[in-house]
Amino acid sequence: MNQPFALIFDMDGVIADTGDFHEKAWFAFCKNHNIPIDSKLFRNILFGMSNRETLKILFSREIPSEEFEKYVDEKEKLFRELAAKTVKPLNGLNKFLEEARTAGFKMAVASSAPLKNIIFILEKTETGKYFDQITSADEILNSKPHPEIFVKTAAKTGYQPADCFVFEDSFAGIQAGNSAGMKVIGVASTHKLDELSNTIFNIHNFEEINIQKLHRLFEATS
Repeated sequence: MNQPFALIFDMDGVIADTGDFHEKAWFAFCKNHNIPIDSKLFRNILFGMSNRETLKILFSREIPSEEFEKYVDEKEKLFRELAAKTVKPLNGLNKFLEEARTAGFKMAVASSAPLKNIIFILEKTETGKYFDQITSADEILNSKPHPEIFVKTAAKTGYQPADCFVFEDSFAGIQAGNSAGMKVIGVASTHKLDELSNTIFNIHNFEEINIQKLHRLFEATS
């Protein structure tokens, strides 16, 4: 059965709480290249951005393609090594996705991560079977907070952006979702619940949301 809205999920911090793994990977990368970094810079500015934007900020310059690929391979290998044994889905996610799939919702992933990382996390969390579409950093020119990734993902689902919920944890992602005209639900994994603003609803995890609640939020904001 067709539902009146689609569901779009960021990956890092939404499907899995990967912030610590990414932070440790970037810290190790920066140590290898003698670049200063701290948790405030990572959590408040870099988290949610594409690797291209992150590397541009860290090196304070544009990164040529060949050099960029080398740096990304280095950092993402560190991330996957750190995450491989202990990464898990957010509490309640798999049950929520199963209910949404049974109810006929179109669901997609829209992440600034490389496609290889998205596939890795979906396999580790056993959530890949639920998603109709994936949009990765490989498909976009503009990183969040630019809305490009969400506009493209909405088009893939066949829904207008205004008829999409997007689950986001980062400030850049929330801004991107709003700029795309979507209904943004904040996920308090990277930031505390009271730090998330410009959202229509906030959750700690997917035990705090259900299909009935989404229908009520949709009706109240449409």
